[in-house]
Amino acid sequence: MLFLICFLVKNSFADSVWLQIKDKSLKISSGSILDFTFLAGQFSDGKLRFFCASQPFGVEEGFPDHVTADAYARQLKLHGYNLARFVFVENVLMAGRTCDFDFDPKQLDRFHYFLAALKREGVGWLLDGLTSQNGAYGDVGRDRWAKKRNVKAGLYYDPEQQAHWKQLVHRILFTQNPYTGMRILEDPALYGVILVNEGGLNHIVNLDPDPRLDHLFDQWLTNRYGTAESARLAWGIHGPNGGHVVLPRRIWSANPWVNDAQRFYYDSQREAFRWMSDYIRGLGYQGLITAFNNWPNLQDQATRAQLSWVDMHAYHEEPSRFVQLGSHVSQTSSLVGGLEYVRHLANARYWGKPYTVSEHGHPFWNRWRYESGLAVGAYAAFQEWDLICRHGSGPIELGYGMGKSSRRKAIYPYGIGMDPIERANETLTALLYLRGDVRPSQHRVGIRLSEEYVFDQRGGIGRLPKDVTSIGLVTGVGLIWNDQKPDDRLDVLIDPGGAMSTLSNKMAVKTGLGGEPTFSDLLTELQERGLLAGNISDGKNIFVSDTGEIVFEPHSKLLKVITPRTEAAAYEHAPGKLDSLTISQSSGPALLAASSMDGRQLNQSRRILLILATDARNSGMQFADKDEKELRRLGGLPVLIRSINVAIQIKNDNHAKMSLYALHLNGERAQKLPMNISVEDAISFEIDTQILKFGPTTFFELVAE
Repeated sequence: MLFLICFLVKNSFADSVWLQIKDKSLKISSGSILDFTFLAGQFSDGKLRFFCASQPFGVEEGFPDHVTADAYARQLKLHGYNLARFVFVENVLMAGRTCDFDFDPKQLDRFHYFLAALKREGVGWLLDGLTSQNGAYGDVGRDRWAKKRNVKAGLYYDPEQQAHWKQLVHRILFTQNPYTGMRILEDPALYGVILVNEGGLNHIVNLDPDPRLDHLFDQWLTNRYGTAESARLAWGIHGPNGGHVVLPRRIWSANPWVNDAQRFYYDSQREAFRWMSDYIRGLGYQGLITAFNNWPNLQDQATRAQLSWVDMHAYHEEPSRFVQLGSHVSQTSSLVGGLEYVRHLANARYWGKPYTVSEHGHPFWNRWRYESGLAVGAYAAFQEWDLICRHGSGPIELGYGMGKSSRRKAIYPYGIGMDPIERANETLTALLYLRGDVRPSQHRVGIRLSEEYVFDQRGGIGRLPKDVTSIGLVTGVGLIWNDQKPDDRLDVLIDPGGAMSTLSNKMAVKTGLGGEPTFSDLLTELQERGLLAGNISDGKNIFVSDTGEIVFEPHSKLLKVITPRTEAAAYEHAPGKLDSLTISQSSGPALLAASSMDGRQLNQSRRILLILATDARNSGMQFADKDEKELRRLGGLPVLIRSINVAIQIKNDNHAKMSLYALHLNGERAQKLPMNISVEDAISFEIDTQILKFGPTTFFELVAE
């Protein structure tokens, strides 16, 4: 199906009309309702949270010049960000270079200046020690993303590549920044260092295997069993791959072979973390360090238990081959799957340790991605995570049609700044999470992991049961390793093998099945202990947070958040009444949120931000199928937004004085829209994006005048 570049384009998804964005500037206007500078230094319940901008300028064009760096740093603050994560720094510094560590001096200068510009605006940094598989080697060629080296694997067995990592850390992070006068590792603007991004062995072996790791596994087996042959006999096999020991690849069920592999990963990862930690500590760095920040498998969870700071990544439905011909997404709603990626994130946190999510996402071109800003923003606040970061190349843009990179000429997966739906998501997340509109959970449940459960019962490759992870949709959850006692107050400790105990008496109580507990078992136990009295969650059709602010109905594709300052819904069909907000009609699926922006409760506010997000795509975008799963052509500018017509009512004490404005994407008022005042002291109005004179938008403002 061909999508022509024009103002109105029909689409198979509910016969949508696609409207061309006419705005060019995306620079948030100071003083507008989208000016979020008031969020700087925001504390929630006395605890500082970090709302992170991933790759703040992108990496495709290198680091920005000084003038542009100043503009981006200022705009990041206006968008509400207080931290920026830099990844693939080595790729930018080594672009076009042919000698190891021959950093481009212009890019190095721009990197240092950008850090200083962010620091001046109160935006801190999160940095990787190594992101690229190619490190800073000079023999890679023009494509720094090509599979030339496999440094992440080499860090486990190769002294030369280990030395390469040390030199990379020293040259980038231990260098003095001439614009701050401090070494990066010594600068208080540095939040922490991820020693190696996504460097766990499950990830490496299954996605980018290295035969030399098989040899290392062979040595480990010899130490464990005496000989590798003894190991094969213990496995009950004569040895895969013609008798040679190999690590299992893409085997997701437990067996003795997989179990040993997972134990090998566990031992190897702890040793890798030890020598990397020793090195960076030897440089004098005393801040936070972490690693192994992806995969929810139990072995990976066990590895993260050994760290003082836990970081995690999770996504819903990533494109199979990025934007290559034939790349595929399944076009599923994250809500139908029970918000699996959010549950994975919630159940990777360890009580008593800083917990961050440095990558999450629901990438383009999945049509349901409007769900993610509400889902992650609400549950991150509810679970009290320390940092969240939607992964992308360029979280903001200064305008459409700016820059030479192809990433600035179309919406790409992970292209937040170019995608008005992702920008709407991030805007709502800033309010729910950083401003703290969603209250933290009233209770804290610990989930006990032990080596016996992880390796003996689940073979290391398993994951926590869905019924256990679903508790994170209802109350506060976090892991406990063995019998460690965290500083955090816990109400109940769950053993996923089938027992639950209070921390006061340590009495184990069987859940009734003698095996893995069901959600109903767990909920009943929690209710009997007085934690969730009256909670109507059933584990299938409805989940209600213990604060009552989050209501999730998976099969209805409905997520609602009702708080004093924000009411919002991500829905397939109009959800009707929330509290002050009612969405009585909607021509299609969408995210709709109403947030007070003057510190008052929503029903008393004199200034309200409305966020309305549907779907967006590139002009000329083509798919190979009617369900728009398989990509045939990415297309380009101008960006198109799927039209929508919604009927809204908001109860508000200032209803008689309110005016409604459609906003430009930079927050400036574009068009005054008609409203009605009902007898019920509510503002009643309809938004039809097809009739907006200045083109479609995702932002509207209600203001008492």
